[in-house]
Amino acid sequence: MKLQQKQLGYILLVVGVAAVLLSILIDPIRGHSIYLATSQIIVLIVGAVVALVGLYLAFVRKAA
Repeated sequence: MKLQQKQLGYILLVVGVAAVLLSILIDPIRGHSIYLATSQIIVLIVGAVVALVGLYLAFVRKAA
């Protein structure tokens, strides 16, 4: 099954937003105060980039 470009954009958007939220909220979920470690910052940046690519594919780029 081949994914269409818009569907791939939605998937990337959801995965990126989930990664951003998880990197920010993992410490409060575990019961600690919020402190962003290096690995959390990396996941935050990668998640934001993935979400932006998903936004571009889903809403900006026209289907060929």
